[in-house]
Amino acid sequence: MNSQPEPTVVEFLRYDLWANQALLAICKDLSRDQLTAPIPGAYGSVLETFGHMLYAEADYIQRITGSSPQPSFRWEDGPGVDELSAYAAQVGQAFIDLVQRVPPAQNVHEEENGLFVDYQVRQLYMQAVNHGIAHRTDITTYLNRLGVQLPELDGWGYLWTHRDRFAAREGKVSR
Repeated sequence: MNSQPEPTVVEFLRYDLWANQALLAICKDLSRDQLTAPIPGAYGSVLETFGHMLYAEADYIQRITGSSPQPSFRWEDGPGVDELSAYAAQVGQAFIDLVQRVPPAQNVHEEENGLFVDYQVRQLYMQAVNHGIAHRTDITTYLNRLGVQLPELDGWGYLWTHRDRFAAREGKVSR
């Protein structure tokens, strides 16, 4: 079994951490009312949605390793943007470290209510990124409706923020 990490998977998880941090930085300028207002059609408020995303990412790590990063706050106290940002950095880095040492084809075995399911770790890597994109889209749609100026949080935004990782260059074409 190949134990080398797939570079694209590592980069996807770096992207996920970057996008979470970039969006949380924008959220620092929002009022408490804006952060706690329900987002119609989404998981909950901005804070609830970020909490849900980070809790899920930590749960994915737990499923793979048996332990997960623990926040410095209590969930029931309703963490704010700064606390969520610190936890996002902790969870994101733990996921990046994990993907570099746990082969994508490693098995995950789960049991609950007398049933079991087995699958490869790569599914949780994929789920982490997909889950983050879905919920960040909910949050950015809400923020757009509020008129909040947002940076590009997609793959293109990540490319232009991390040109060196992709050997990206731009310039004028000479004719």
